[in-house]
Amino acid sequence: MATDLHETLQRVARKAQGLTDRYNALISEKRAADVRIAELMATVEALRKQVESLTRQNEYLTVVTTAIPSRSDVERSRAVISRLVREIDKCISDLSD
Repeated sequence: MATDLHETLQRVARKAQGLTDRYNALISEKRAADVRIAELMATVEALRKQVESLTRQNEYLTVVTTAIPSRSDVERSRAVISRLVREIDKCISDLSD
C-alpha cells in the first residue's frame, strides 16, 4: 500500500514538473512575442510617417513641377495652395491666441 502511494506521488510530481516546464516555455515564448510585437508596431509607425511624408512631398512636387498645366492641374494646384494657406493662417491664429 505504501509503495502504491509512493508511486502515485512520484507520478503526480513528474506530471507537475512537466506542466511547470511547459508553462515556463510558454511564458518565455510570450515574452519573445511581446518584444517582436513592439518592434513591429514601431516599424509600422515609422513606415506610416514615411508614407505621409512622401505623399506630402509628392503633392508639393506635383504643384511645383507642372510645366504645362492643364485646367485640372491648375485647379488642383490652387486647391493645395489654398489648403496650405489655410493651415498657415490657422497656425498664426493659434500663435496669436
